[in-house]
Amino acid sequence: MPLQRVSREHTVPVDQRYRVLEPVAEVALGEPFVVETINFRTPIIRTPEDANPPHVCEREETGPIYIQGIAPGDVLAIHIEQITPVGHASGGWWETPTCNSFLEIADERVLFPGGLWAPLRPMIGDIYVTPNQAPPPGNPWDIGGNMDFKDIAPGHTLYLRAEREGGLLVLGDAHACQGDGEVLGLAAECAADVRLRITKDDTYFPLRPMIRKAHSFVTIACRYDYAEARDLAVQDATALLARIAGVSEAEAFLYCTTVGDLRNGGVWFMGKPDVPWTQPVTVGLEVPLP
Repeated sequence: MPLQRVSREHTVPVDQRYRVLEPVAEVALGEPFVVETINFRTPIIRTPEDANPPHVCEREETGPIYIQGIAPGDVLAIHIEQITPVGHASGGWWETPTCNSFLEIADERVLFPGGLWAPLRPMIGDIYVTPNQAPPPGNPWDIGGNMDFKDIAPGHTLYLRAEREGGLLVLGDAHACQGDGEVLGLAAECAADVRLRITKDDTYFPLRPMIRKAHSFVTIACRYDYAEARDLAVQDATALLARIAGVSEAEAFLYCTTVGDLRNGGVWFMGKPDVPWTQPVTVGLEVPLP
């Protein structure tokens, strides 16, 4: 039976972000489905001209998607099964700060000017559940958002706590590849077909976004102050490890702060006085599981 597809024709306008409550699709727990996403410059990048269009669809993501059986307070376990880029990608500054690069995708690679290339490692930059009320100005917060964290990727599971019935999941801003921190504020931006499967978490119960990998987990916090975000990520990792490993908070804290890797999502605007501080920084702590 063909998988249900949520069309890229159903996106949330940026001025309605977090406020659209009418779902465009409904899925069952455990049901695989595909979400089609757009590129914010041109819905699908096919030519170099598409990388620099006269108009853009800034931060328009697909959804909301209603998940049957999800109540407020439940934690969605979002299993990211596959991300398939559609078309090519548009990247960061090229020749001038106002000119965007065209990045071809071919043979499992992202091709850069000059013969440089990077492995195709697609991820989801922007994913959230619809909150009861819009968070403070800026994109990401405790319900997810434009976190630009590269481990929201195939083979990993993202956990988000629902605030509304059905969760009302929204996602987009796919990247063909990206480093930690999204240094310039732009990655290899592309449209994509994202295959997901959602279950209800019965193990971790995080307060904020969390990623489960094969041999580690990553706790994520988004705040305007980097130190506050870092401390929340450490606090969440400590509580989670203590619970799942059956150790004390002191023992978990020592382990997390000694061997945990501090990771960055979107922090590109830090230290740039010409950029308005309108978005929380995204900080994660990756903790290996012994």
